[in-house]
Amino acid sequence: MKEENKSAVPGNLDIKEIEEATRAAALVCYGVVAIVKRDKMPPRLADWVDSQINKKGIPEDAIFVRKRSNRTFSVDVYLVLSNEVKITEALVECQKNIMYILNKKFDKACTSVNVYGEEILAS
Repeated sequence: MKEENKSAVPGNLDIKEIEEATRAAALVCYGVVAIVKRDKMPPRLADWVDSQINKKGIPEDAIFVRKRSNRTFSVDVYLVLSNEVKITEALVECQKNIMYILNKKFDKACTSVNVYGEEILAS
């Protein structure tokens, strides 16, 4: 019997798979050093994000997935960037790469990707 790829079916979106694909797509981008750890976010920002997303549990990385009733989702990613790059260009390219990878893997179910440069790594 042929095994189906459940991640390609928009109705069966798995948040862990989306987070893993987002993490992989972000970390290969030029200028991205890491993804901010959830416990390193400022308390007000963390509370605001939690209130917007209504997500139970605290993920290790600051990647937030919002599933919608119409079988689509959006992603927010908080990044640590190198100080040797143009911040806006690094964020735009990272956003494009994440959107491309997620739409390719999940059959165009990703409606938006928001990337935030939360920290700059000083050398």
